[in-house]
Amino acid sequence: MSVAIIAGCLAIGAVASMLGVSRRTLRRWDKAGTMKPSFRTAGNHRRYDRHAVLDAIQHETTEDFRSSRARHDARVRPRAAIYSRASSTRQSLDGELARQHATIAAHCETKGYRVSGVYKDVGSGLNDGRHGLLQLLKDVARGKHDVVVVLYQDRLSRFGLTVIKEFLASWGVGLDIMHPTVVNGTPHAELITDLTAILYSFMGRLYRSRRGRKDGDAGES
Repeated sequence: MSVAIIAGCLAIGAVASMLGVSRRTLRRWDKAGTMKPSFRTAGNHRRYDRHAVLDAIQHETTEDFRSSRARHDARVRPRAAIYSRASSTRQSLDGELARQHATIAAHCETKGYRVSGVYKDVGSGLNDGRHGLLQLLKDVARGKHDVVVVLYQDRLSRFGLTVIKEFLASWGVGLDIMHPTVVNGTPHAELITDLTAILYSFMGRLYRSRRGRKDGDAGES
């Protein structure tokens, strides 16, 4: 066999990488006659003709090959976590969460993302104890997502967005904000919701502080 022919051939690992399939799949195709190697080495290693491999990539010559590529593409598509938030129960009942989810899901399809998680919250963007957001951050740390997608930046957080971005970046996760502006709702309603959350927070702290002083006084003899 000429040196030229040998030089134009590829090992099974290189072919698997080029086709986006596993070596096991190539061995199965060899046995089925779907894609056979040009020859085997003295050590019984498969060698494939480079031009035949390139032709298979260009024309996707078999249904088995197309389905294997599709499964591979599904595996390598970025995994996207969808996060949506409604400021109040009324907004949620009016379908705000459903609208956000539908819009983000369509965006993910357009960008080629594979949805790997859906997270929702009802409450103020100032609330740092949102169950959906906390679960999202936990799953990011567990390596479940590649990108987090939100409709508006204030749906994720009113303040402290930089902190969340830095946390995501530390785990190699991107943040895709479809519209980096405030939500297209009623500004006054959003402001009232946030001010109410602040008021309740300070009232709770004041109550606990006074309660602590009273308990301390009661314990004195």
